[in-house]
Amino acid sequence: MHFIDEMPAAAIRVPTFNLAFRPRFAAMSEAEFLAFAESKPLRKEFMLAMGRKGFSDAEMKSALDRLARTLARMDAEIGSSGGPWFLGAQATLADICVMPTIVRMADLGLDTMWRDKPRITDWLATIRAHPAFTPTYYFGSLLTERFPHMRQQAAAWA
Repeated sequence: MHFIDEMPAAAIRVPTFNLAFRPRFAAMSEAEFLAFAESKPLRKEFMLAMGRKGFSDAEMKSALDRLARTLARMDAEIGSSGGPWFLGAQATLADICVMPTIVRMADLGLDTMWRDKPRITDWLATIRAHPAFTPTYYFGSLLTERFPHMRQQAAAWA
């Protein structure tokens, strides 16, 4: 759980902001952007660090590297347990906690990062087949349903 909190949950924010929100922020004046950041107390510091132009290529690469390490760890855990979940036949809190990151990665078009890891593809298919998935990810909850430009941009980073 500590790994999930520190690595993928934090790392996914960089590509999310760069791919989904940067075009909107770039179109704002500096004053508009600062006012918008001030109106988001939970994300204010993160938004100010990103700025109107987004995170640097180095920051994006670092985030994608952390996500790649997450995928490698997931793949190893699923492989050693026999899957389909991290610890075998039953989903655990760890599966549920990493789910938003993996779903977001797929939504951003970063699912190419696990094309050589079929256990992750199967894990995600198992998550999507769960009865709780559809009410959790109702229409409009995925960023690509609100920001269609994202998939094209993500392909350049993967």
